[in-house]
Formats: sequence, structure tokens, C-alpha cells
Amino acid sequence: MTSGEALLGIRVRVRNSLLRADLRGREGTILRRLGSPDYVALDVLLDDGGQELFWHHELDEIDGV
Repeated sequence: MTSGEALLGIRVRVRNSLLRADLRGREGTILRRLGSPDYVALDVLLDDGGQELFWHHELDEIDGV
């Protein structure tokens, strides 16, 4: 996902390449965008109720949701 594609309310999945294995493949919704518009960090509400901060390149948009 690019910085420009990371919009509020979009459903996302954590990429399998993330170093933290416990978060790989988890899904959630973007709540906030933080930082530079060119290199955005994203506050994501995970489906289990947890909340995590990710870089835009650590997530993929879930199509068809």
C-alpha cells in the first residue's frame, strides 16, 4: 500500500513480511493517519479490538470489502 492509498476507513491486512509474527495476516480498519503525507504511519483498529501503529508499506488493502 502506498501513502496515497492509505485512507481512513479502509480495510487492511498486515503483510506476512512483518517482523512481528503475532500480527501477520491480521485484519482491521484504518483509524488515523500520522506523520508526513509522503511516508504515512497508520493507526489501525484490529478486528479483535486491539489497536496498532503500522507504516503504510506493512499493510495491504483488502479488496471487495
